[in-house]
Amino acid sequence: MNGDGASPRPRTVLYVAATETAASDGAAALERVASGPARSVHGLTADERVRNWAPDADCVVFAETPTTAAGSTLLEVVDASGSTPVVLFTDASFAPTAARSTDGVDGYVRRDTADAVAHLADEIEWVCSRPETTGGDDPESDADRETDAIAMTGERAVSNADATGRILESLPDLVACRDRDGLFELLVETAADALEREHCWFSTVHFGELKPRVTAPAISDGDLEPVSRDGTLGETLRTGEPLRLDELAADERLTAPLEGVESLCCVPVGDVGILQIAAEEPAAFDETDCELLAAWCRSAAAVLERMDREASRHAERDQLRGERDRLRAQRNRLATERDRLADERERFRTLFANVPEPAVRYELDDGRPIVRSVNDTFAEVFGTDPETIVGEPVDEGTVPPGLEQRRATLLESLRAGERRQLVSRRETVDGVREFLLTLVPVEAGTSGDGAGYNPEGLIVYSDVTEANRRERELAAVEDRLERIADLVDENVRTPLNVARGYLELAAETGDPEHFAEIDDAQERLRDHVDQLISIARRDDVLVDTEPVAIHDVARRAWVAVDTDDARLVTRAANDRVLAADKARLRELFEHLFGAVTEGPGENGVAEADGNGTFGSDDATPVVTVGATDDGFYVARREPDGAAVNSGLETDPVPGQLAAADGTGFGLGTVERIADAHGWNVGVAADDDRVAFAFRGVDDGDRA
Repeated sequence: MNGDGASPRPRTVLYVAATETAASDGAAALERVASGPARSVHGLTADERVRNWAPDADCVVFAETPTTAAGSTLLEVVDASGSTPVVLFTDASFAPTAARSTDGVDGYVRRDTADAVAHLADEIEWVCSRPETTGGDDPESDADRETDAIAMTGERAVSNADATGRILESLPDLVACRDRDGLFELLVETAADALEREHCWFSTVHFGELKPRVTAPAISDGDLEPVSRDGTLGETLRTGEPLRLDELAADERLTAPLEGVESLCCVPVGDVGILQIAAEEPAAFDETDCELLAAWCRSAAAVLERMDREASRHAERDQLRGERDRLRAQRNRLATERDRLADERERFRTLFANVPEPAVRYELDDGRPIVRSVNDTFAEVFGTDPETIVGEPVDEGTVPPGLEQRRATLLESLRAGERRQLVSRRETVDGVREFLLTLVPVEAGTSGDGAGYNPEGLIVYSDVTEANRRERELAAVEDRLERIADLVDENVRTPLNVARGYLELAAETGDPEHFAEIDDAQERLRDHVDQLISIARRDDVLVDTEPVAIHDVARRAWVAVDTDDARLVTRAANDRVLAADKARLRELFEHLFGAVTEGPGENGVAEADGNGTFGSDDATPVVTVGATDDGFYVARREPDGAAVNSGLETDPVPGQLAAADGTGFGLGTVERIADAHGWNVGVAADDDRVAFAFRGVDDGDRA
């Protein structure tokens, strides 16, 4: 934030990397950081575009490591950036001291830490919002300052051996640190003990501020407030040089952090934070103290860098271990799949050995189906020596005559792993036979991606010679029947029509009663001829269903049949409408009524007397037509028999239900009509009752 508390304006940042991909990815990652003001980040490569864009940008990020080979590139970017501040975003191989000693580099952030991008965003905001510094740079180089520090530290060792001794004694503990918080605590504890000061603390960078992280016991929680990186402490962190304030009351650069504090020594620890030690008297610290603390903080910074490198190595190691575990799991899956394929092959070959029909086992080798083996049946049926075809292409050695024109189709099906059937003729030891070839792949669509795996399958030969012969014979019989039907139609119907014509002439000149019997016989003969023709053509029962009322059709059929004294009763059928062919259903009822009123001659169920009735002469038989849940029934009850509703007609006694044919009633036509409708028909009878039940009848709507 700015010093006056106003909201910071959005920043325009140029993210410079060696490749377009690295520049684009880095710019996107920086733009996603939520802390600080909004940022518009543009990825660029180190070329002339930096010079064109830099004047309109707030900051330039150089995201490469300026080693000896690439050092000139950093200088070129600094030169191209002009007055726009440059932040170096690099790894630990380029030391912070070297980065800060490079002219034109205003900020430095290591990118091999866990929160490096967040620190980069923080550094950009700090660099962009800090006031411009004036005055020239200290001409003394870092190497010179390091030499002076060593000399001064040596002098301090002579004058203050205790402080130096305490620092040296703590070095093994510092080097052995593996935890950042533990290192920070050791850093504060050792510094306070070495200089014998109670007020010592360590602040780390946190979203644009230096926030106290570890304090000495004399400082209570809440005594210290976070300090903005804008200003003196931020400049100290950027330059890496210690800051000594002898009289805080008279020094405008920094406000006293604690009440009663008169002097302060601030020493940066790399780019992580600042170690601060305060005293209640003015000028409490000299150059020797600063250099001693600087040496101690440089050691801590080196250990922190080592921790970061180790954390990075640990992360890489964990990543490699995860990849190793993934590869192991994948290897195990592949091994399991390999074993499964091996078992599948073994089962497949066992099946092949037990196939009772001639079979060829093939394997796809570089997309070409090759014969690997044939079973014994193949060798016996075709009289072939297996050694002559094993190893040969399937389409050359085993394609039978008649399939040469379909070789391309066969090969395509084998390669695609499709299950397919082909018909062919082939010479066998018993002559030419017809076969149905079935292509059976081990696994449909298998591509054989596994190492050393080639898809395989079977070609099974099924002999269909006899089945085809029977089919052709049946077709020939049907053809003969059709010709017979034509002959009967032409040679029988025509003479009958001529005879009927002469009969009509005779009827005009003579007494019609003399010709009544001839007319009836001729009519019956015509019906028989029609029936014969229909049966010969196998189209005697063709149905066209419609909604039909049972009681209506039954009554019309009853009128057309000679039923003598029998009486028709329709029970539970007056409202029942079924889906049926009305003409065929009426024909069915006519046959049933004729059968139940005349009775079977040799069935043993009941014998008809001279009047055509069953049982007593002084009673009337009853024929009942009724509806059931899934159909209807026709039943006859003798005058002395049981009641109609006793259950015989709706639920015939088990064991007495039989097909309509063979009952002695001559109901072949009834069965054919029922079959044409898809109904089930059965008959049940005892001494004085008979019932015909029809089931599986569909309901229909009233017309």
